[in-house]
Amino acid sequence: MDPTRRIARCIAVVLLAIALTAVAAQASERVALFVQAAAAVPTADLELVRNYAAQRCSIISGGETCSQGDLMLAQRASNAYVGNSLTVEAVQRLASTLGADHLVILRIVSWEDDIMYRPERSLLLLGATSFLNTSLQILISPLGLLFGIERVASVSLFATVFNPRGDVEFTTTVSADDRPLFSLLTADAVEAAKKAVDAAMYQIVVAL
Repeated sequence: MDPTRRIARCIAVVLLAIALTAVAAQASERVALFVQAAAAVPTADLELVRNYAAQRCSIISGGETCSQGDLMLAQRASNAYVGNSLTVEAVQRLASTLGADHLVILRIVSWEDDIMYRPERSLLLLGATSFLNTSLQILISPLGLLFGIERVASVSLFATVFNPRGDVEFTTTVSADDRPLFSLLTADAVEAAKKAVDAAMYQIVVAL
């Protein structure tokens, strides 16, 4: 191929790539994601959930998620603060200030960390060690009691999606638990909240 044609073709490919990138950037939607606590949630844990939700929103939706700084400045600039209630006008002002296509509010309504006793698990361990001699059974019996203690961290959240006109596009309630194998030591409400966030985000993406 002649050098001139080769250069022209390279330039055409570069221009096409730039055009496709520009179109993709314009097509991606901007999402304003607010995470609130309507239950007793430790401040540090709430911040972890906020950061996780923002990251997952960008990954799952494929759009741009407003930063926490943008959300705070927009609320102050529009004098519209996301609380227990939000008027249509407030949503419109926020969406306009942020240039958002969707406003997503994730409100944590339940944050629990419960300890329960399941005797069947203790009996299972004691039954499995019944073939041992009496001395070993006596030593293992406290472990059987501990094996029956289970710690369950559970979180529930209510998700609402608004469009820039202030209309409700979608709502859902999601609950999730965290009860790993050694739950007494490792169960974590933050992990349960992450599962609930993922479930809510997937429902929102499918619905919209």
